[in-house]
Amino acid sequence: MGKTDAAYRRLFEHPAMVRDLMACTLSATLFDALDWNGAQSVPTNYISDRLKKRSGDIAWLISRRRRPGDASPPGYLCILLLLEHQSESDATMPLRTAVYTGLSYQSLLRALHIELPLPPVLPVVLYSGTTPWRASPDMAGLIADMPNDLRPYQLQMRYLLVEERALLQAGGLPDTNLAALMFRLGASREIEQWRALVHTLVQATQGPEFQELNRSMTAWLLLVAQSNAALDEPLPPVNTLEELAMMISEKPGVWAQQWKQEGRLEGKLEGQADLLLRLIERRFGPIPDDVTQRVQNATESQLMLWSLNFVDAPSLDDVFHD
Repeated sequence: MGKTDAAYRRLFEHPAMVRDLMACTLSATLFDALDWNGAQSVPTNYISDRLKKRSGDIAWLISRRRRPGDASPPGYLCILLLLEHQSESDATMPLRTAVYTGLSYQSLLRALHIELPLPPVLPVVLYSGTTPWRASPDMAGLIADMPNDLRPYQLQMRYLLVEERALLQAGGLPDTNLAALMFRLGASREIEQWRALVHTLVQATQGPEFQELNRSMTAWLLLVAQSNAALDEPLPPVNTLEELAMMISEKPGVWAQQWKQEGRLEGKLEGQADLLLRLIERRFGPIPDDVTQRVQNATESQLMLWSLNFVDAPSLDDVFHD
């Protein structure tokens, strides 16, 4: 996990970020039935090193409010949040989610001494990639066809997919929702928009309860800004959103020029890559994930060469012949 990914993961170690993320995705009925003030972090150190490197694993235990007239214990909901920073979807995600859920239940029993019956689980995959997520949403899509007599014994698992780009494109996200603000900042290449969004974040994170989250947001935004602006020198260290907003305001011209140049090149390459992928899919059928990733990460000269190869390429391999 890179520095930017690790910093992004830390954002969702704060209950306010998880609350606002769920506000963007859950039904109002389910969201309002959860007591976000009593959110408990669930230990996730049981995850294997290999899985931990591929997925930002975060788990929260949220109390469920009693229904009117219900004298029984309110119970809990366990939210399992998997952060995916890959450039393409993961076909095995339902299986990974199932394994993760089982291990989370073990952790609840051992570390938090939760008694039976176990709380329901909501596995959430937060995807920040630029291409649409294509993986099956449940285990049924991974298992071969079988006689009906065997179906009751098969593993069943489904996850809630949250695609950041799709949420932004759909619109309607609250202006002051913390998760939505971070999505917009991560996707924006306009310095003026950044300045406005950071100002909104400053206003939305006032108070001592937001102090740690404020610092986590600042750390991630600094890494994103450094990457977007392609500045010749590292940005000066700042610790709070207020300091970041001040830094952006001091030299807006330099930032704007750098972002404008980088944005033009990035937009041009992205358009060329998308066009080549559409042409390849039309001629050769579904595109393997590794090919999609290769095209999306290609340089301008590589895209030009592959586009010329495509004109008379008899096979997919011939498109990428040097």
